Amino acid sequence: MDQSKKSCLKCKKEIEEQDLHKIVIYVVQEKFTEHHYEHVECPDKFTV
Repeated sequence: MDQSKKSCLKCKKEIEEQDLHKIVIYVVQEKFTEHHYEHVECPDKFTV
């Protein structure tokens, strides 16, 4: 089980396992610095 919680960089909501998401990785001078997750289609973009 993966205990680490992922939260969207854009909307700050938690990303569930079944949610489509992408990983955003920053590499500076060929060194891995940090990574973030975002919803592929961020839920905040939609009105219901």
